Amino acid sequence: MKTVQKLPTYKLARKTKKRALVLGVGNILLKDDGLGVRTAEFFSHSYSFGSDVSCLDGGTAGAGLLPLFSEFSHIIIIDALSSDSPPGTIYKFSGEDLKKKGARLKTTAHSIGVKDLLDLAAFEGSHPVVSIIGIVPSDISPGLDISDPVREKLPEAAGQISDTLKRFGFKTAKRKRKDA
Repeated sequence: MKTVQKLPTYKLARKTKKRALVLGVGNILLKDDGLGVRTAEFFSHSYSFGSDVSCLDGGTAGAGLLPLFSEFSHIIIIDALSSDSPPGTIYKFSGEDLKKKGARLKTTAHSIGVKDLLDLAAFEGSHPVVSIIGIVPSDISPGLDISDPVREKLPEAAGQISDTLKRFGFKTAKRKRKDA
């Protein structure tokens, strides 16, 4: 009688070093639609952080951002969020929340939405911890400047990015102003 030999089981997981990405998305040519990019820029100028944290202008790259999901263990995505709330209102939720409530949490019109990007990343086997900061825009007409209600919320949004990174185990510190 022959015995069947059991083959060893292998895990198909990528070993990723603990690294965080602050990813601002949106179109900076459409005023507040670019608030994700502008918030990431504000954070990178207002806070110091280690080499294990990167800030990136994701623009409207959509599916082109997919490779980042296998490079980073933690990702904070900042984007404009459609809502009936007043302009400048900040929402914060996890990637899991977006998957569950995705139909009700809509980012502004990009070629591929954040929820779709998370679904594609999971399909490819990438499972970083994701946090989303959505800010309600005021004006998404053509132009380079963000509106006053959104600009006034940049320090608060940057603080939420810092708090989220700390919760994930990364170090950040607010930079001292040069004119102080």
